[in-house]
Formats: sequence, C-alpha cells, structure tokens
Amino acid sequence: MNAKQIKKLRKLVRPIQVEWLRELLPEDQAKDINIGNVEGLLPEQTHAFGQGQLHVSYMTDKWIMKYLKQYPNITTYKELMEISNNG
Repeated sequence: MNAKQIKKLRKLVRPIQVEWLRELLPEDQAKDINIGNVEGLLPEQTHAFGQGQLHVSYMTDKWIMKYLKQYPNITTYKELMEISNNG
C-alpha cells in the first residue's frame, strides 16, 4: 500500500475505537467518549504474551490497522467485527 492509502486508513482507527468503547459502556458514560479523549481511555499495554508468543492486543491501533490493510473497504466497527469473527 502506498502512503496515501495508509494515511486514509489511519484516520479510521480512532472512530472505530470510539464505536467499540461506546458499545462497552452504559449510555450515560458512552456519550462522553469522542475522538479527542479515546486515547486516554484505551489500555496502555499494546501487546500480550500467550502460548509462547507475543500478540497484538485487541482494538489497539496496530490490531485495527492489520485488518484495515487486509480489508481497506472497512469503515465501521460492525464491519470490522464481521471480518475478524469470520477470519
């Protein structure tokens, strides 16, 4: 992928993370989450060690970019979940 495509995909990471966090929290707390404060709410640990291997943690920037690179047509959290659950 070229730099323009990667830049376009990176802009989708934060909105997808916002959708994910809003789904997890109750409605009164979910409305306070936006693109500006989502980074502070995400876990700091980006990798997890399991089964003798180092894995990228769920819904981190790298994890989302991995799927966006494979499927550049994804634009929402629901589309991402359909792809990641099937694959």
